[in-house]
Amino acid sequence: MSNFGYKPIKDAIVTILQRVSSLKVVYGKEEKAIKDFPAATVSAREHSAELHDTTANLKMYSHYIRLYFRTDETNDPDYEDVLEQTADSVIAALEHDLTLGGVVDWSMPTSGVWRNVEKETPVRMLELTLVSKARVVR
Repeated sequence: MSNFGYKPIKDAIVTILQRVSSLKVVYGKEEKAIKDFPAATVSAREHSAELHDTTANLKMYSHYIRLYFRTDETNDPDYEDVLEQTADSVIAALEHDLTLGGVVDWSMPTSGVWRNVEKETPVRMLELTLVSKARVVR
């Protein structure tokens, strides 16, 4: 796998998320001012590598996928249901394409943590972590 790194993986995740109809906008970075909700951002988390065999390493890259929905006075009264349904759609889309369009050998199903955070307005956020792996020839 020669095209394996932060940017190609992030681009593949963004492409998959853009197909999730319940997301209003998908950003390929952590956006400071989100204009439409529900929104998703994708950003790098970490990477590691280990010796796989005599000619290749096993590389692992992790990315954050954060889903946001506003919780102030102008929000949808059913925002929690909307965000949970959106989260389920995002998780299903990621788990349906385990190679992220052929960019990785495989990606691990997501894990996630819910939080209330502030952007330019109060928002409910689900922070998903996606780990991707590939055998990379040295």
